[in-house]
Parts: sequence; structure tokens; C-alpha cells
Amino acid sequence: MPSTPERHTVGFVTTRGHPPSAHRHGQVDIDEAGWRELVTQTELEGELLLGFVSDAASWVTAERAADSPPVRRVLDVGCGPGVGTCELAKLFPEAHVVAIDSSPAMLGRATQRSAAQGLTRRISTHLAEVPGGLEGIERVDLIWASMSLHHIGDEVEGLLALRALLEPSGLIAIAEMAEPMRVLPSDLDLGRPGLADRLDSAGAEWFAAMRRGLPGAVASSDLSSMLGAAGLEALVSRPAHRRFDAPLPDEARRVVLGHLRRVSDHLSGYLDNDDLRTLDVLNDADDPRGVMHRSDVFVAASRQIVIARTMAGQTDPAAGTAPLPSDL
Repeated sequence: MPSTPERHTVGFVTTRGHPPSAHRHGQVDIDEAGWRELVTQTELEGELLLGFVSDAASWVTAERAADSPPVRRVLDVGCGPGVGTCELAKLFPEAHVVAIDSSPAMLGRATQRSAAQGLTRRISTHLAEVPGGLEGIERVDLIWASMSLHHIGDEVEGLLALRALLEPSGLIAIAEMAEPMRVLPSDLDLGRPGLADRLDSAGAEWFAAMRRGLPGAVASSDLSSMLGAAGLEALVSRPAHRRFDAPLPDEARRVVLGHLRRVSDHLSGYLDNDDLRTLDVLNDADDPRGVMHRSDVFVAASRQIVIARTMAGQTDPAAGTAPLPSDL
């Protein structure tokens, strides 16, 4: 089994997988109205970083046994507005994809997106906050959990609940942040030098506070240990990278703008006034010094993608008795 590295602190990321009622996310209350505002931004970011889905899908295909039947059922956990959901349906053309999220606004957009792409019959949605709310979902050949595991208070409990939905030969692919997303050069012509590093540091504090505030929060461990505790073993653990260099097209700039505006909202309690004023300038769409007009903004994003299966000899958590066979 390949080793999985120590889990990096996520810093600030696009929020996903929260209950539909008001929820304390770090230092910011997000209710369903807030989710509706986030839908467009989350969709833009998902489209820009869609390559992470195709990377994972290709690695999943390589890990499946040569005589395995086609993937028939896929679960997209923390699906957001359905960008990855629709891509999974295209990459596995014989599969039905179940999109799970705790936000009705996100699921509504996923439904609209699947209809616009002619995928209505192959995609369904399910409102749930993992590890709960999964009753009635049929077993699947593949689970895709992108940037959602760290939003579960007890991550091992979440992995156990997902493992119970895997077919005996099924795989789970988990994507978590490898390094914080960077969009600014180290040296700016604004504020004090070193803003990007300070944002990373503040993001680490925010992330720790967010984790502590989750219902039933349990301290995180490295992903390999958590997988093992849930009866799963990693087959693949690889970093994936996407970089978009300056000058950015307008859609990528909007991703950067939305990202930095959320950074300002979430990290306001972790940054000094000078840095907050600098962010105000960067986030001003009309200011020539802002990210919508600067020539030096870029996007550098990374994920650690781990593909795992049920350990040989483990009991089926749903049945509790018979061992799960494995043909991988």
C-alpha cells in the first residue's frame, strides 16, 4: 500500500458540504441565502479546476481490474453546483451519478446544470449531511469526495459511512488540498511585503477554528491513518497541480476575485488592518490596482488525490458479518 503523506492544513478553500440552516463556518455565519450567493462563484472555480476530476477518473480507471464491469453507479459527495458531477457522468458514460450536498441551493444548480447538458436521466440529487442522511442510497462502484472530507466533524465516521456504500470491488477517490491556493505574487506594489505568506498562516488558523466548530468534531489525523481506521487502504496517493499564469482571462480573474473576497470575509479576525486594507484594494473591481485589472495575478492550485478500497478481510459495515471480497 502506498503511504499517504501527512495531511496539509487546507487554509482557505471554497466552502462545501454544510447544513442548509445557518452554520457557523470559522468566523462567518453562512445560511442558505449565503449559499445561493456562492453558487456562481463555486461553479466558476469548479470549471477552472475541472482537471482534478479528470485526473482522478483516469487513475481510478487504471486501478480497476481489467475484467471489471463498467462503472454503473457513482456517488459525488459534496457535489456543490454539479460541475464535477456532470464531468463524472461524461467520463463514466454507463453510470448513474448521485450528487450529494447539504445545500439545497447547490443541489438546485446541479439539477439545472445536468439538464442543460442533457444528463437529467443519468444524474440525481440527494440532500444529506454526511455521515447522516445516506439511507436508501444503493451501493456504488465509485465514490468521489472532493474537498468535502475535512468538513465532516468525525472524518473516520464519515469514511465508515461511505465505505458501507461501496460495492465489494468499489473504489473511493478523495481529493483534499495539498497546498493552499495561491493567486498573488510574493511581492506586491501594495501594503507590506509577504501578504501571500500571511494569508496562508491566517488560513491555517481559520481552518483549525473551523474544524473545532464542526458538530461532533474529532481531531484530524493523517489521511492514511484515518483510512485505515475506517477499514480502507490506499492504492494511489498522488498530488495533482493546476497553474494558470498571467495574464488571466476574465473568467479566471473572477475566480481570483471571489476567492480573495471570501478570504477577506473569513480571515478578517486573523489579519491586521494594513492587510485588510490591502485586500480591500485588491477586491475592488473598479480599482486599477485590483485583481480584475492587475497583470501579475495567477492561479496555482493543488490537490492530494487518494484512491482507496476496502481492506481485504474487513467486514461489511452494513451487514456486520460477512467479509467483503475484493477482486482488485
